Amino acid sequence: MPVYIRKNVSFTPPSIYNMQLEDDNDYLLDPDQLRDILPQPYRMIDKILTQLLESVWEIVETKDNALLAEARKVRPPLFDEAQRLDKFQKASAMATSTDEQYIFFGLPNGLAAMDSLTQAHLHSWHEENVQITNIKTHAIGPETDLLITLDDMGTARLFLWAYNNICFIKALNENAPESTSKILCQKCEASKKGDYVGAVFENTGTKEIWMEVHKSPIESWLTELEGLGAAINKQKDENRESKEVETKDSPAVGHDGEESHNTSHLENTSIEKLGIKFSIPAQVLKIKPPPEQPLPGNASSSLASALSKVDTGDVLGTGLSHILSPAHLESRDQIFNHKHEQHLKYLPTEKEEQEVQATFHFLCASSMINLGLDQSSANDHPVILAVWWAGAPHLCQYSLTKSGGKDLEYKPDIVWPFTSTITCSATSDCTTYLAVGLENGNVILWNRQIGLCKGVLSASSKSAVKSIRFLDPCLFPLDIPHYPPYPISAATFLLAECADGSQALFDTCDGSQQIPRCVADKPENDEDKQSLLQEDKQSLLQVISALPELMIYTQKDGNMYIKDIGTGAALCQIGLPATHTVQNPWDPIFAIGGGGQILYLKGEGTEIDEEGEATDISSVFMYHLRSYPLLDPYWNRGYIGRELNVYTTAVDRIAPLMQERMQQQALRKPRLQQRWSQLRSELDVIQMARQAPLNSMRITTPSSITSSIMSEVRFRKSRASVI
Repeated sequence: MPVYIRKNVSFTPPSIYNMQLEDDNDYLLDPDQLRDILPQPYRMIDKILTQLLESVWEIVETKDNALLAEARKVRPPLFDEAQRLDKFQKASAMATSTDEQYIFFGLPNGLAAMDSLTQAHLHSWHEENVQITNIKTHAIGPETDLLITLDDMGTARLFLWAYNNICFIKALNENAPESTSKILCQKCEASKKGDYVGAVFENTGTKEIWMEVHKSPIESWLTELEGLGAAINKQKDENRESKEVETKDSPAVGHDGEESHNTSHLENTSIEKLGIKFSIPAQVLKIKPPPEQPLPGNASSSLASALSKVDTGDVLGTGLSHILSPAHLESRDQIFNHKHEQHLKYLPTEKEEQEVQATFHFLCASSMINLGLDQSSANDHPVILAVWWAGAPHLCQYSLTKSGGKDLEYKPDIVWPFTSTITCSATSDCTTYLAVGLENGNVILWNRQIGLCKGVLSASSKSAVKSIRFLDPCLFPLDIPHYPPYPISAATFLLAECADGSQALFDTCDGSQQIPRCVADKPENDEDKQSLLQEDKQSLLQVISALPELMIYTQKDGNMYIKDIGTGAALCQIGLPATHTVQNPWDPIFAIGGGGQILYLKGEGTEIDEEGEATDISSVFMYHLRSYPLLDPYWNRGYIGRELNVYTTAVDRIAPLMQERMQQQALRKPRLQQRWSQLRSELDVIQMARQAPLNSMRITTPSSITSSIMSEVRFRKSRASVI
């Protein structure tokens, strides 16, 4: 039956006596409900605006708290006693020699050398349109250094520094100007004493990347430099005689400054006029990076040929040599894609291109090298090259003494796999210790000399390890043992820096619990990328060699500081003039010379004149660290050098023991005389005790018998100690 309802009918409201007095929905009790509920879509817009307002307010409050915390910080004193150098204002790189007597500057048109104490310009090497961006030095002889440079065009060059002259050796990658594809050098480093030089190259045309190792003919270089020194001295004598003749003929010459300038010019150009050719390094090894994931299949036509290419299994490998064919791998991919088709659509389609980079170390002989690969004339010469590539979990080791003939590319002799991707690595100066930092925040420490893993150190549980470095062994508080008389193994500190800005200090001592000492905490509110406290992240740069307790670091805001490594406290801030700033906070141009007493820093700046044109006023500033009062306690301590590689042989241990016994011989002589003087009386007492009858023995007081027995026991013990 149909029901008819009339429209626009208003019902009578309830009586006031029937109204509930405590109604939570009543606007009289809840003022927030005074306004009616908004209909859609205005209700959604209101929620979005409210959430936006709250988010903005949180950002403002965070920045306000950051500025307040920054203002409450205790600022280290400012060290702004800088002296401007008029020379080398356009320096693009800076490095110091191994003995810190000379400073080398990379310039837009070559390379220059300066005395670190007197700031006198010694020599220059000029080449048009060659801007040196990186310089590394290695000592190969007395007052002789090997210089390795990289320019802005990716060309690596080798130089020799001797007799105040820069001698050009060779460019490792020479490109013709008309060639379309060029070979660029990504990285170039050498071993500690310059025995081997390693370089990573990239072909811009084929996108191929590989690494080469060259052996340096150091003995030939030193012999050729002796002839260079004799030729330079001969030329100096000829110049001096010619000047004496000119002085007699015309006594009124120019000023002293002009004469010295002409003399230095003759000395600098003498190396170019002599025409001495130096020996060229020889290539001994070529390494290619591992292929991208997934690994390619075995392209052999038959199973027998595939098995012939597979490793024997005696040592661990990288997994490249397998018998899986491309068809088998393709079928497995199809099965996987069919099974997980509903999930694969959520994967990112664009792959991130990861830059292929190599990190390598030259290692000396140790107990962790297979027999036959450690053939070397001396223990301090490298025999193994350790290489790992970015994004790979393997550390590959290649022998440098293997004579492969013309085949310079061969498989690694030793492969160390790790549980996570390798992010950084470091070795001690003597290559005794090897530390490997992983992406999961762990550090693997190996003692290569005795062939043991010292432990797995946890630097961080949430961040990857960014850098590792071994500190000077003299900083470790190791007491000198009284016994044994020969030196025992030493220890040192290991400084690990994580990607989140935290820094931890470990020790390599035996029996340590490996509990890290926190040197620097990660900045607060690290998850907030817009936080101003991100500028507190430190970038560790270099340890001051004369003061191994101090380190120079920079922050994101461009400020440079000197801090105590043990406590993590900043001692002072290196202040530039107000018109200058550090060129690159993560890679500033600086060097420490003069035995660690002088800091050279490049500051860049621009000046705008009245016409609105900008003028480059960049310059190099010099800081005398010895004159700063806060560093006096560190200078007065007097650090004593200590060797880290202390492992004595049996012959070295026997000699100190025999010497100690000979020194104690004088102390044993009076003891022997005293024992021989008491021997007669003790023998008489023992003889009387044996000749006495049984009844008399019972009557004898126990004290006399006990004393005789005890004297005999003491005699035997003393005799055994003498023997």
